[in-house]
Amino acid sequence: MQLSLIVPFHRGLVVLERCLTALDSRPPSIELIVVADGAVDDCTALARRHGARVLQIEGPMGPAVARNRAAAVASGDVFVFVDSDVMVSSGSLDRLVRWLEDEPESSAVFGAYDETPGDPDFVSQYKNLAHSYIHQTSRGASSTFWAGFGAVRRAAYEAVGGFDERFTRPSIEDIDLGYRLNAAGYRVVLDPSLTACHLKRWTVGGMIASDVLDRGVPWTQLILRYGGLNGDLNVKTSYRACVAIAYLAVGAAAYAVRDARFLLAAAALLATLLFLGREYYAFFYRQRGLWFVLRVIPLHVLYHLYNGISFAAGTLLFLVNRSLGVQLPGALPVDPWSAAAADAGVPAKSPRALERSR
Repeated sequence: MQLSLIVPFHRGLVVLERCLTALDSRPPSIELIVVADGAVDDCTALARRHGARVLQIEGPMGPAVARNRAAAVASGDVFVFVDSDVMVSSGSLDRLVRWLEDEPESSAVFGAYDETPGDPDFVSQYKNLAHSYIHQTSRGASSTFWAGFGAVRRAAYEAVGGFDERFTRPSIEDIDLGYRLNAAGYRVVLDPSLTACHLKRWTVGGMIASDVLDRGVPWTQLILRYGGLNGDLNVKTSYRACVAIAYLAVGAAAYAVRDARFLLAAAALLATLLFLGREYYAFFYRQRGLWFVLRVIPLHVLYHLYNGISFAAGTLLFLVNRSLGVQLPGALPVDPWSAAAADAGVPAKSPRALERSR
């Protein structure tokens, strides 16, 4: 079994160096490809110092295109995708190799962020630990995929046409790949023992923008495209209930201006929200203590609220596109990406080209 490690890159040499350094202990037989996607920082010398092959492409075209271009020239029969701001330990890479050998009937596997995020800032710790919690509590067969640290066997990858190149920026192109692998009958597994350290620094504004524009709104459209909610990862039934309760709590608190009795209703709804999230908060308490949890709670309530906005916006975009044939900004194509589309060389536009086309 031959592995090809694929790392898409656009900017940030300091972070890329930490990513590649973590991979230095890989066996010599494992190929490493860095895809310079319209890179604003020249990574050639750095990548070669770490034994990586550098593939230059015009862009930025986004990680979907970058990964596909690397896969097309890779020699491996398993593609291992690693984001350029992720550090994979040698132990996790060894576990991945053993997993692929022990699970020949499975076509793809992905892991999780570890519990020691690279940036010490509170929001960065919170965001990365939240990802870790979701993946740790969702082990087993999965309808999605994660390309931060995940592997796909070449045969399955090529059968579905790889990543959807109509995603022209970092988004949920990996989730979409997981949906299509499952639809084609391939088994995708989440194994949270395959851990990696995320180095990204998050801000509150960046977190909200990413969660809404790059994840929530497009993910809602994928859910509708592929046939509904299935309780996987961030779309579990309890999480959807939390969104409704959060809005009821805000509504009750707002109406309390006219009728103070609604403060009791708001408090009861908030207590219900905290009860439903008790395992989530217990995780943060074990990891970082009480003061950390107290700061997590308002961000988590905010998360529920903007998830409601994401779902409403994504649903509207999907329905307008499907019913009226009008693809508004932010709308995904109604039809899934396919191997035929990939073989036909459907062009992917850069973000600037997309803006001009609108």
